[in-house]
Amino acid sequence: MKTLSIYIGIIGMLLLAVLPARAASEAEFRKLSKTYTLRADGSQEMRVQKELTLFTHAAMNGLYGETFIVYNPDFQKLEIHASYTRQKDGTVVQTPANAFVEVLPAAAANAPAYNQLKEMVVVHTGLELGATIVLDYSIVSKAGYLPELDVCCPIKELSPIKEFTFRLNVPAGKSVHYELLNASAQPSIAQREGMKSFTWTLKEVKPRPYAYPSARGSMGQAQAVASGMMPVFVASTWSRYDEALKSLKAQFQPGNRSVIEAKVAELTRGLQGNPQTIRNAIARYMTELYQLGRCGVSLQDAGYRLRPASEVIRSAYGTQAELVNLDVTLQQAAGLEAEVAVCALRPSKAENQGLSTIVSLVAQSKLMPEKVALTGTEEASLQPFLTVSSLDGKPLTMETYLGAKEMQQTDTLKVDEKKLQQPAEGWGIVTLNDPTPARTLYAYAANTTIPENILLPRTVNCTLETIVCLPEGMKVTPRANKEISNACGKVVFSYQPTKEGMKVTRSLHISRQLQTPSNYKELYTLLAEWRNTNNHTLVVKKVAE
Repeated sequence: MKTLSIYIGIIGMLLLAVLPARAASEAEFRKLSKTYTLRADGSQEMRVQKELTLFTHAAMNGLYGETFIVYNPDFQKLEIHASYTRQKDGTVVQTPANAFVEVLPAAAANAPAYNQLKEMVVVHTGLELGATIVLDYSIVSKAGYLPELDVCCPIKELSPIKEFTFRLNVPAGKSVHYELLNASAQPSIAQREGMKSFTWTLKEVKPRPYAYPSARGSMGQAQAVASGMMPVFVASTWSRYDEALKSLKAQFQPGNRSVIEAKVAELTRGLQGNPQTIRNAIARYMTELYQLGRCGVSLQDAGYRLRPASEVIRSAYGTQAELVNLDVTLQQAAGLEAEVAVCALRPSKAENQGLSTIVSLVAQSKLMPEKVALTGTEEASLQPFLTVSSLDGKPLTMETYLGAKEMQQTDTLKVDEKKLQQPAEGWGIVTLNDPTPARTLYAYAANTTIPENILLPRTVNCTLETIVCLPEGMKVTPRANKEISNACGKVVFSYQPTKEGMKVTRSLHISRQLQTPSNYKELYTLLAEWRNTNNHTLVVKKVAE
């Protein structure tokens, strides 16, 4: 017992020693500046300037040891204006030529149509604790590649920012719509040499959470912005959002009609006159492409351009937008109703939106496929916090079947004595499965408190009934039922003895998506209780003969 007490004391001291270190920042941006310029000739420039001081080995060797810059050399030029490290004693170490490594972006690795994309990896050299990385680069886009200035710029980084500068430069006669979401700073406006400049300066910007969990990064960004946690600049020179969408709609082409018709005929052979089976057949084909043929190149990195649907069939892969185009095209060619749903961040005014605010595209179908899970679940669950419209700008409500559905499941667990966990002779432990819908929320309740709002990806309402059948000669020790209810939801555990063993009913109901620092404790209480493995464990023992 004395040894155990000493051990616990040592662990406690180690934790106390670690906690302050974890609370400190890995690094700090002394300055971070992003400037977007639309030139009179239609060309555009995005310029990024940063000064980043490193405080830990993790920041130096992993988090900030390299900078990654993706661009399209067919239409864009990357210019490195400055790249060096200023060491703690003031020594300046210039980045050598062999530290600029150009590679194929991982997202385009299995997509030959996008193999022209490049990713410049800037390997920062001369790093040490207390050193400051200085990097200044521009991406210049040719006139016509991007039809309008169209910006969506999140502000927070993984480390705090002492001073953040955001600047828009447009020709003096060009109208521009802009908005700073989740912050109140106002721009200073200046005009000279035929250009109008809008500049925002933010001080002492707090870091964002290390991860805002999501199956896809774009939806994670939507959650961060919709929760109010992430300030973001949106700006565009489009006259209206529907005009921007019109330019995107022009990219949604079927291509070679004979290829489309041949694929529809192949998928629907023998199914004529049965819309439901036709829908199921197309859904099965598209599900495979969504899972195995999806290219990770974003809509923005693709220059808001799509290959036609027939080309996606031929190549058996596509970006999210290309797969959605194919999905809708096949359904329409088969006589079904379908359209593209555009999911975007929601500014206070519609005219402040541009194509850069789009976080996802979904094939919106009138007929629900059976026993096939397509994409759109996250989007449907988050639609109260997004702008959802057709490519014509018409508001849409996504079909409820795409959203978070109630999960009710009954299964039987037959316990094999040989597989029982046996902590002692005559005793055993049975562990029940933890359902996936609940596990997806665990990352959102990792701590007892939160500094800022978080938005859950979905609500949850799941009930699992498990019939536990024990080997002959064993029985379950009695368990007390448990129920916890609050404003965020409810968690219930019910244990009912049966002849075979026990019927266990577990239910988790989370009804509130937006969690604030003041009400977060309610979510934490529910998920902490649900994550308590004791509630999902049965202790069994041999019956005395």
